[in-house]
Amino acid sequence: VDFAKRAGIKERCQGIFDVCKGDKFSGVTLFNNHARLNDAKIPLSVLDDHIEIEEELFLNVTSFQVLTSVFLGSFPGTEHTCVNVSSIGAVKAFNSLGLYCAGKAARLMLYRVLSSERPEVNVFNYSPGPMLTDMTSNLARDCADQSSRDVFQKLEDNQSWV
Repeated sequence: VDFAKRAGIKERCQGIFDVCKGDKFSGVTLFNNHARLNDAKIPLSVLDDHIEIEEELFLNVTSFQVLTSVFLGSFPGTEHTCVNVSSIGAVKAFNSLGLYCAGKAARLMLYRVLSSERPEVNVFNYSPGPMLTDMTSNLARDCADQSSRDVFQKLEDNQSWV
């Protein structure tokens, strides 16, 4: 599913769950982990391209919320569990990763509010720790900010991955 494309996002999210329409489950779980990192070579202090900002926030926040909402409307009468796979970026600032961190923080709060609004839904914010991905490898090499680059380079050097 292309979570970055605005037009038809709700329908594409619904299509994910429609493949199970009519099936009976005792419980269903959504592991919501889709996200994208904008260009980490551009510090937040000079990021002024409103289209890039809107696109990143749409993919990292809006489509995340739409997917969650559509999931909760699917499988009536079934226990729902929602898991936001987060990162330390939700609570710790990383220079040159402003939009990514803002998106992760927004998702954390969305699920806190969801938990308050819908106590019958099992809601979790889970941060597994540093994981070796293309994103973290790229940040170790290409992040504009030296202090952020050093964090990811140290993880890579020490193989400190989950």
